[in-house]
Amino acid sequence: MIQDNYRISDQEIALYKSFGFLVRRNVFTPEEMAKVNEEFDHRRASVVAEIDPEEERIFTQWPTRNPETPFTASLLEDPRIYVPMEQLLGEDSVLFQSNCNSYSWDVQNWHYDVGVTEIEMIKNVMYLQPTTANNGALRFIPGSNRNPLRDELTNMQLAKPRDEIGVFYEASGLSGEDIPCFIFESQPGDVVAWNELTWHAAFGGYKDRRSCTFNFIQHPKTSKQRAGVQDMVAGAAHSVKAQGTVGLQYHPTWLENPNNNSRRARWIKNLDEWGFIDAYNYGKTETK
Repeated sequence: MIQDNYRISDQEIALYKSFGFLVRRNVFTPEEMAKVNEEFDHRRASVVAEIDPEEERIFTQWPTRNPETPFTASLLEDPRIYVPMEQLLGEDSVLFQSNCNSYSWDVQNWHYDVGVTEIEMIKNVMYLQPTTANNGALRFIPGSNRNPLRDELTNMQLAKPRDEIGVFYEASGLSGEDIPCFIFESQPGDVVAWNELTWHAAFGGYKDRRSCTFNFIQHPKTSKQRAGVQDMVAGAAHSVKAQGTVGLQYHPTWLENPNNNSRRARWIKNLDEWGFIDAYNYGKTETK
């Protein structure tokens, strides 16, 4: 049952801060998830038509801010998404990235999403099909967004390239599935939010395993935080190329903000001033 009050509790905030992730159940209804899947089918078909059929991809990705997927795009400004993020990151936080993903491989080895530690970022993910431990569910190592654990896992060489055994696993006799963790088994409509420094993985995936992501960034207040934002902007163009993202992160129709949504207007202003729009849309890495 969806609550009218979209704020998360003090206990949930404490859980996120302690463990680096937060699970929220039944955030969206089955009817809403059916709409997302319908739009996903439509957009995926047009995206696949743009891709070289000989190109090997580990996943296909496209931004959600697209007029072809109006309901999915509307979730960016849904209080069920932004209210908890503003509680965790501040009321002036900004949604800087949002994508749909169709995965085509069965394993995501242990990793964290960003190397920038000066600024806090949170990724929200909802899967469009049920997930289980053996069927693509995300796994998290609690508290791994903070040191000393984060660096200890790095020094252990827990992360490894795809299709390689890895030094730690070869020496220990363990596999990625053996690492102690929390497993986010989910139904469509569930959402998990995590600090992008938190170590996570998934095993037992399948072709066209689907997710939608909504990534928020803290508004920088200090020189170190501003430097962190600049580092993110500098890496944005490379990220788009490396991931093979199809389409503009900030579609012109979204930037026009025809309904004069005040939150979107603030996001656009910040994204432009920080340089994200140029970096993600046009590959320019200069910061303003």
